Amino acid sequence: MARITSNKRRATSEANDSRRRREASAALVAVLGAQTAVEYAATYLIKEPMYNSILTGAAWVQELLNGHATRFYEALGMAKPVFSRLCHELEDHCGLRNSKLLGLEEKVAIFLRICRTGGSHREIRERFQHAPGTISMYVCAYLLDNNTKRGIGFSKRYSI
Repeated sequence: MARITSNKRRATSEANDSRRRREASAALVAVLGAQTAVEYAATYLIKEPMYNSILTGAAWVQELLNGHATRFYEALGMAKPVFSRLCHELEDHCGLRNSKLLGLEEKVAIFLRICRTGGSHREIRERFQHAPGTISMYVCAYLLDNNTKRGIGFSKRYSI
């Protein structure tokens, strides 16, 4: 009888050990699953705005227009009256208009800033506080001639 009791105890002990291992494994899987969910949410769902400076591109252009003439020249490479005339000419003769994302003056300023400084795409995005696609779309539109069939026809696909 002692032998049967010993075997029962051993079997009960092994069953308890097996149950504890399963419970520990299940707890570990639950913790790892929760950690994975938190990492996913932090990476893909909880977004922090990137282009959220108080001084937007349009505000910076207005600050330049209202500021010192030399500062305007250093930033965009031309005098204020020349810039104003260029904007009017582009509007009258080339059909350049304000769009949903960018005003006429800001579009011209982006192009001139790139020409003046040779700035990288990243620097221009930071200065004007726009997403990469917005900057690329308007710069490409300026670089391609609307009146010829050269280039990829970007300006015909997007209204500038």
